Amino acid sequence: MATSLARRLRQSLRITERIITFQWNCRDGPKIARTHIYNVFKPRKLALAGSGLGVSYALFGLSFGKKDDEEKDELTETYRNARLAHARGDLKKADDLYQDALRIADEQVAAKKITQDKLITSKTLMYDGLADIAMQTGQIETAEKLYKETMKGCLSQGMEQDANAIVELALKLASIYAIMGKKEEAEEGYKFCLQATQPKMDEREKQWRAGKGGSLVKKKKVDVRGQIEEPEISEQEEVEINTAALLGMTLGSYGRFLLYEKRYTEALPLFEKARLYAENTLGTESNQYIVVLNDLATLYIVTKNLSEAEKILKDGIKISDSAKLGEGASLYCNLGAVYLRKGQTMEAMGACKTGLELAQVFDHKTAYKMAEACLHKGVSVLSGTSHTKQTT
Repeated sequence: MATSLARRLRQSLRITERIITFQWNCRDGPKIARTHIYNVFKPRKLALAGSGLGVSYALFGLSFGKKDDEEKDELTETYRNARLAHARGDLKKADDLYQDALRIADEQVAAKKITQDKLITSKTLMYDGLADIAMQTGQIETAEKLYKETMKGCLSQGMEQDANAIVELALKLASIYAIMGKKEEAEEGYKFCLQATQPKMDEREKQWRAGKGGSLVKKKKVDVRGQIEEPEISEQEEVEINTAALLGMTLGSYGRFLLYEKRYTEALPLFEKARLYAENTLGTESNQYIVVLNDLATLYIVTKNLSEAEKILKDGIKISDSAKLGEGASLYCNLGAVYLRKGQTMEAMGACKTGLELAQVFDHKTAYKMAEACLHKGVSVLSGTSHTKQTT
């Protein structure tokens, strides 16, 4: 049970991380290589990780019934198939199945096969799935309405306001408001998420800062066939891990919001804390940790602290090269940006060429575009230098 729940909870957070990053691909932020979390969690990998998606009934702490009943229940099976299609990236099929599930739920309550409470639960789950699809396809206003309906459903089922599922929805809404330019609403959302999660992690964070251990990173084992085994953890441990992950995502997303608003001194401590959480929740050899390093480096670049940016980028590149992480492409692009600003054009082109190659390998579209821009700028600078020499 714990392993199944763990997979569903992890799945939900992965989808959320992809969605909240959507805002930075929709806005014209600093012209630095931005992270591209969609490629960290590709649909194929999501499908293999488990069947959970969005605010799953595991996150609700609710169930449609006993397992034997679920196997025969048309509503539950339709919802499961919708989640599977969603995880595989077949958004059209997933959308159709979520809509079918809504219709089935209405039919079943009319036939008195399910209760009103179960109808609310069902609609809440379907709305969340449909909202995620709307967000992924750029239908921002539709996503906003559906997330709000999902949140109402959660609260009507007796869920506490500081529950992880509510925080997750609030984080998605804050990201939507950031896209819409509703700065006040976005910031209120981010602050709510911090206030709801930070107290739960205070004691654990004190351990980390004091160097007294307490890391939540779980080492994976390899079986006799060479297959990686997921570590066995309790539901309580999994809830804490996911709370920490939610807090880390909030810190990163809020930090990027402040970075975009040029509130650099406020963004820095959020990124620093996000780094602490990524290190102690996911480990340094994870794409998410590299994402945080890239955020920090971006902040230092736009504030012209190039030496600190270069140091962070080179540290991250060592890790990403060793662990073969796709987000390393972003680091190389930003290192190229640093070199260009320092007048080291050849070094910049070398870094961006490596970034371009990695972006191709890992299908990292954002880094690929930034690498191309960096190389184009480098060629332009060299051409200008050559032309100047010839005329003199």
